Amino acid sequence: MTGLDKILEQIKKESDETVSKKLSEAKDRADSILEEAKKDISGRCESIETNGSNEAQEIRKRAGSAADLYKRKAVLAEKQRIISGVFEKALSELSGLSGSEYYNAVIKIAVKNALAQEGEIIFSKEDAANVPSDFEMRLNAQLKAGRLTVSDKTRPIGKGFILSYGGVEQNCTFSALVEASKESLQDRVQEILFT
Repeated sequence: MTGLDKILEQIKKESDETVSKKLSEAKDRADSILEEAKKDISGRCESIETNGSNEAQEIRKRAGSAADLYKRKAVLAEKQRIISGVFEKALSELSGLSGSEYYNAVIKIAVKNALAQEGEIIFSKEDAANVPSDFEMRLNAQLKAGRLTVSDKTRPIGKGFILSYGGVEQNCTFSALVEASKESLQDRVQEILFT
C-alpha cells in the first residue's frame, strides 16, 4: 500500500465520520422541518378539509420535498467540502516532500509529462540550489525519448517545476498538477470516499 493509498484511506475514514455526523445533523434538521410542517399542516387541516383533501395532500408533499431537498443539499455540500479536502491534503503531502523523496517524485512526474524532444526543466531558486548531482542523469535514464537538462534559469514557483521546449512551457508545479487532475479524479475520489 503506497503512501498516497494510506493517505486516501485515512482521509476516507475521517470523511466517513464527518459525513456520518453531517448526515445525522441534516436528518435532524430535515426531521425538524418536517415536524414543523406537520404541525403547520395539522393546524390547517380542519379548514383545509372543508376546502378539499387534495390541497392538504399537496401541502404535505411540498413540505416533504422541501425537507428532502434541504437534506440532499446538505449532503452534497459536505461531500464537496470533503473532496476538496482530499485534494488539499494531497497537495500538502506532495509539497511536504523533501530531499531524495522530493526529487524522486519530480523525476516520476517529469517522465510522465515530458515530450519526446530536447527540453529544460526549470525549478524554483530554492529547489535549483538543492538538485542532486546525479538528478539529470537519473531523469534522462528514465525518459523513453527526448532529453531534459536542468536549466540555469529559475522561476518564482512553489514546489514542482516547469518543462520548457523552445519557448513552449508546461507548468508541472504541484498545485497546477493537482488542479488539472481534479476534474478527472473527482469521480474516483468520490467513489473511494462514499461507496
